[in-house]
Amino acid sequence: MFQLSIVTPSGKVFEETVESLAAPGLMGGLEVYSNHEPMLCALKGGLVRIRKDGKNIKVLTIDSGVLEVDATHNVLLLADQITESF
Repeated sequence: MFQLSIVTPSGKVFEETVESLAAPGLMGGLEVYSNHEPMLCALKGGLVRIRKDGKNIKVLTIDSGVLEVDATHNVLLLADQITESF
């Protein structure tokens, strides 16, 4: 499990401890799990899936953004615009 924060220019839209995150990287899809190595990745438009307890708890559509996994394994997703998909 890791702490995920999602922020847009309007402010924080999500903050919770989650199991995994799937996002559309510029070079292809990527998934982040607990204890992921630190990284910084540009994101393209597409679906972001957030999972907890083996189930999708939130599916969002982003226009573009940046994903950061820091040295303490916290994850920050900065997105230009987000809409809840289903």
